[in-house]
Formats: sequence, C-alpha cells, structure tokens
Amino acid sequence: MLDCSSGQVSPHQRPIYGRMYQTPFSDRIRQEAQIATMAVGAISEADHVNSVIAAGRADLCAIGRPHLANPAWTLTEAARIGYPGLAWPQSYEAGKPQLEAGFARERSLQAQSAASQERVA
Repeated sequence: MLDCSSGQVSPHQRPIYGRMYQTPFSDRIRQEAQIATMAVGAISEADHVNSVIAAGRADLCAIGRPHLANPAWTLTEAARIGYPGLAWPQSYEAGKPQLEAGFARERSLQAQSAASQERVA
C-alpha cells in the first residue's frame, strides 16, 4: 500500500490546501499503477472517508490532525453517522448513549426540516 502525500518537505512548496486536497494523488496512482493506495490530507469527516473509498479513489484513508484535536474522533464520527457497532473503551461507555442520542436527534431534525421544505416547494 502506498501512502500518497505531496510531501511538503521544502519551504518552496506552495500546495493549495482544501478539503481532501491530496486525494487526487491517491486516485491517479491507484488507477494508473493498479496498486493499493492510502489517501491523506484534510480528510476530516467520516463522510469524506466513505466517499473516497466508495468512489474507488483510495483503499484506505489516514486521519491525522482530526485525531490530534480530538483523540475520540473515531468514536464521535461513528456516532455522527449512526454506526453503533464500534466498541468504546470501558471508561467512556457511559457517554456513548448520550452522544449517539444527540446525533440521532440532530439527524431527525434535519430530516424533518428537509421534509417541511419539500412540502413548501
């Protein structure tokens, strides 16, 4: 598996940052060289990971800075997308139902809002 990063090892490099900005490197190498790749660079939501993998742009995504900012990033994103199957550390299990319920409520409100907008239109 090849980690597809643009390097940024020289002060002369001026990459254009943006959401998933290094994913095109992974995509091109994966398609042209037919080898497994790992996408990196400003991938910060589970939905980003899912879209990159589902589109066949990479075989794996590395999440760096979001984990530095929030060591529980994986647990939070699993709850955000409604995936209850991720095991939590025992010392954190008491917070899991609250986090999952909060995100479920948020998804329900978004669905209600979208439905009411459809009725108006």
